[in-house]
Amino acid sequence: MKINFSSLFQIPLEKYNFFFIYGNDPIVFERTLSFLKKKLPWPLQIKSEDTGLAHSGTQASLFECQKMLTLIPNVSDKFLKSIDKLKDDVFIFTSEKARTQSPLVLYFTHSSSSLAISAYSSPLISSEFEFLVEEMNLPVSFKRLLFKAYQNDYMELLSVLEKIKLYGDVPEAHYESFLRSSTMPDTLTPLIHAILLRNKKEAVSSFSKINIGELISFFRLLLISFQTLNEIMPYKKMSSSIPWKSFKSSIFFKDQPLYERALSKWSSDEVQSFLETLLSLEHQVKFSGQGLPYTRHELLRFL
Repeated sequence: MKINFSSLFQIPLEKYNFFFIYGNDPIVFERTLSFLKKKLPWPLQIKSEDTGLAHSGTQASLFECQKMLTLIPNVSDKFLKSIDKLKDDVFIFTSEKARTQSPLVLYFTHSSSSLAISAYSSPLISSEFEFLVEEMNLPVSFKRLLFKAYQNDYMELLSVLEKIKLYGDVPEAHYESFLRSSTMPDTLTPLIHAILLRNKKEAVSSFSKINIGELISFFRLLLISFQTLNEIMPYKKMSSSIPWKSFKSSIFFKDQPLYERALSKWSSDEVQSFLETLLSLEHQVKFSGQGLPYTRHELLRFL
């Protein structure tokens, strides 16, 4: 059977042993994989095409009783010669090169135990949104606002949902904080950049230019910045270039050099500690009456 991505949320997945994802949109690939991995209830293992071919047809050990979900990315037509020998497990195959009339697509389309899913550009639909937030227990009114605000920006929605999970229960008075653009106001940009680069002198100077009414926006934007830094932290010691387009947070190309410089200034443990402190500070400012002097003191000690 062959479907487009948006139809996936109405399909009874238990009918199929093979899932084949093809198309040209890497974000929709990830959206499809995320849905399948969450909905299919077995442990996931990843194999290369060659490894999958080598093990096709082998009998499972008597001690290997548990069914597995096996992901084999970037399969080619040659895999079709051995696919009938695959036994027991449920498989996800992917191919960014396969197109509608390729042998791979035709095979999975006409196999009764297979589901071929086309990963082409697809807007967020209500079913997918509900899937993303189903465990978050958000008020209906808040969900409606989030869906409307981020319907055309899937990656930004993921970033906002991560913030909400860190924040906890969101009172109605604070909904707007999660719906605003993440663009930095001119008054906050120098301070956030100074903190990212651990430039204490510049941070002290910039703190004097913000007021108490900007603190919540400041916390939100600083949190986004350090979540982004935390996401790219694994690339700190790698010689390869950072794959900016693959991240949950969309990073404007003009800001990418800033984050590359910030990588050299922070360790992973320091970023994690900073994020925890930031969340604690926001809570204290809101509910304990702490203000700018306390915030400045707590953040400058990291620099």
